[in-house]
Amino acid sequence: MPEKPADKKPENPYLKQVLKFYFAPELRSIGTLVYLGIFGYFTLYYIDNLFLAIRFLFYILLGHTALAGTAFLFSGMAFEVSLVIPFLVSFYAIFVLHRVWDKPAWAAYVKWLVTCLIVFVSVLLIIISDSSARLAAKQPSMQSFVEDANLTGRI
Repeated sequence: MPEKPADKKPENPYLKQVLKFYFAPELRSIGTLVYLGIFGYFTLYYIDNLFLAIRFLFYILLGHTALAGTAFLFSGMAFEVSLVIPFLVSFYAIFVLHRVWDKPAWAAYVKWLVTCLIVFVSVLLIIISDSSARLAAKQPSMQSFVEDANLTGRI
C-alpha cells in the first residue's frame, strides 16, 4: 500500500479559495460581499437569458427556419451571442476579483484600479449586450420567434 508523503499539503479546491476570499473575517469583506451580491444578482437575473438562448437554438434546429435567409441568420446570431454575454460576464466577474486580489506582487493601488476597471467594463458589457439583444429581437426576421416565445413584453 503506497504511503502519502508527509511534506505534501492537501490542495484547496479553487471554489473553496474563492469562498474564503469573499467570506474572510476582514474589513475588506464588506466590499467583497457587496461586489458578490451585485454580480451574483446579475448572474441569477441573466440565467434566464441563457435558457432563452437554448430555447432559441431548439427553435432553429427543430423548427422550419433552416432556409429562412441571411437576415434571420445574422439577426439570430447577434441575438444568440447577445443573450449569452451578460450571463458569462457577470459570472466571470465573481471569480476574476479573487484572481486580482490574490496577486501578491501587485501594489494595492493597482488592485483597486483593476477592480474599478473590472466593475466598469463588466457593467458596460452587460448594458451593451442586453441592448443589442433587444435590438436584434426587434428585427422583422425575428418576429416569429418573439411571438412564439411570448417575448413581446420583454423587448
